[in-house]
Amino acid sequence: MNTIFVSVLSAVPPDLRGLFPETLLAISILLACVLEWTTDTSNKRLVVWFAAISAAAALVLAWVSHLPEAGSGAVFAPDVLSQFVRLAVLIATIFVLMALTGSKAMVGRAEQGEVAILVLSVALGAMLFASATHLIAIYLSLEFLSLSSYGLAGFRARDERASEAGLKYVLYGGVASAVALYGISHLWGMAGTFDLQQMGVALSNLPLHLTLVPMVLFGVAFAFKLGLVPFHFWSPDVYQGCPTVCAGFLSTVPKTAAFAALLKALMALLPWWGNLVTASSLSGFIAGFAILSIVVGAVTAGVQSDAKRLLAFSSTANAGIMLLAFSSWITREAVASVGFYLMAYVSANLGAFLALDILERTAGSTKLKSLAGSWSRHRFAVVSLAVCVFSLAGIPPLAGFAGKWAVLSEVVRASLEDGFGPIPLIGVGFALFGSVALAGAYLKLLRATVVDDGSETKSNLGFKAGAFSEVPLFLCVVASILIGFGWPLLSVFRSRLGG
Repeated sequence: MNTIFVSVLSAVPPDLRGLFPETLLAISILLACVLEWTTDTSNKRLVVWFAAISAAAALVLAWVSHLPEAGSGAVFAPDVLSQFVRLAVLIATIFVLMALTGSKAMVGRAEQGEVAILVLSVALGAMLFASATHLIAIYLSLEFLSLSSYGLAGFRARDERASEAGLKYVLYGGVASAVALYGISHLWGMAGTFDLQQMGVALSNLPLHLTLVPMVLFGVAFAFKLGLVPFHFWSPDVYQGCPTVCAGFLSTVPKTAAFAALLKALMALLPWWGNLVTASSLSGFIAGFAILSIVVGAVTAGVQSDAKRLLAFSSTANAGIMLLAFSSWITREAVASVGFYLMAYVSANLGAFLALDILERTAGSTKLKSLAGSWSRHRFAVVSLAVCVFSLAGIPPLAGFAGKWAVLSEVVRASLEDGFGPIPLIGVGFALFGSVALAGAYLKLLRATVVDDGSETKSNLGFKAGAFSEVPLFLCVVASILIGFGWPLLSVFRSRLGG
């Protein structure tokens, strides 16, 4: 048996030997398409469960498989960062697919199977995006991720809000993709290679004014996926227009992959950029960009009247705080703190959207005035929502506090000890301000669900949810609590990063 396995493995191209979870997911998508075509509307839930089982199988394969040693010129090179993305993305995918079985927006609809396929496609795109080390592979993975996300946002063709969300997503994404491709073409023309490591060496020998503009254009793709200012305008409209569970998926999975891909790109290019610009100037630029996202996201979240729009601007602010860690010239501690923060963010943000989906079953909408009286209708969802948004606000001892402490303490240390100047320290101050502002926005949401009288709000109590649809929310709440006490995970991340 071992001989057969070794012979089969040797027949696989070296660049693909580390992509077995992605291969399994791709095959599962094709099989899910066949299953979706051969089942009637009343049995579309079978496609959802098949997709969930496929994601679970890919998760097990990703957990037990060993990362191969990538050869030079490998297009996809799974490493510790991409392995982290695999696990986070597949766990979030399983949670979302389970929640879809009880989502009022999905149950009994003919599109339920299509949504499950699109969720798997987004997960596959995110995993490939995080593993790519070649500019063409990065761009193609980003496009696959984006196209799947467009479909997931606007698949309800008869719903005006969903159509508007999908169209806005396509327009913003198309512009960002074109700008990024323009920057990639210039980088290739100057460096003569698409490999990130080789490109860093080549660009270090060129004048700064020639390399700066293409680099900024290339960074637009990451800024768009992360929802950073000024490329965040799509997120509130898209989240509001698509189903709540899908909005939670789009607010976490693409961001996780984009942060990992951005980290890999910066680690390949930053050492060589030290020959072109000073560490303090580049650190100040990244910190300034992060401050802008923190301020705009936190302040704008407080004036929203829809819960999904509030969480969309909240995501922009949280992405800015994570970006602030990159101003430390990408130390091991910074990478570990961002990974820790991502764990806290994914569990809390996805949990908040799952809780809203449960409340929306009876409220009929995620507008704050519609959520009035939710406490009397579904206390488990309201308590879960409170735990998740308190974690996002950074209230101790929840996961969000631990993540923010890890990120901000590393930024302070790098600024004071490594000489990166005062701008990152100013960014820490704005991050604290943003956390307080977000806490006010979250309290506004909780006041609507707990305090406001819902006597005048129309409710629908006749909907029957799936038996397992609330399990993912419970697990997100548990994770938001346990990760808050998971400080040893930082040491695990640092040790796995090596060096």
